[in-house]
Amino acid sequence: MQQLYELFLRSGLRPFAFMSDTLQLEQKVTRSDLSTLVILLFKGDLTMSELASVMGAPLSTMTSIAKRLEQKGYIARAASAQDQRVKLVTLTQEGRRLAKESEQIMLAILGRLKEALTPDEMEQFMTLLLKAAKVFQDVGPIKPQEKKTVPMKIIIEE
Repeated sequence: MQQLYELFLRSGLRPFAFMSDTLQLEQKVTRSDLSTLVILLFKGDLTMSELASVMGAPLSTMTSIAKRLEQKGYIARAASAQDQRVKLVTLTQEGRRLAKESEQIMLAILGRLKEALTPDEMEQFMTLLLKAAKVFQDVGPIKPQEKKTVPMKIIIEE
């Protein structure tokens, strides 16, 4: 089950969008905030650029999320020791607690999924989920598929 959890986080899929169980947590923070906290729990301290990349969000959006989380006391941002221009994002003790609570809810939900599927179905599900995640991560603009029109001959009777 840990493997499926890690797949969700590594693939950029946002599992909280599917979970009504997180409603009480969403009284405190948004789903994007929860995802940010869980990613920091999973990956450790990250720069703002790295966090934006993992979240699949523009740096300006990530900065807004980080400011909100910092004001609530869930994260701390500090200049990197290697480069003072780079901000390093770290979970606070309260942020870690909330992230672990979110993680437990997510693992419980994934556990229900595991109970509902046979081992073969679970393997198929993970294979398909990986494939879908790869499709969603492919970079580039979506181009509408061209429809090839075939001229039709219309006979008009007089």
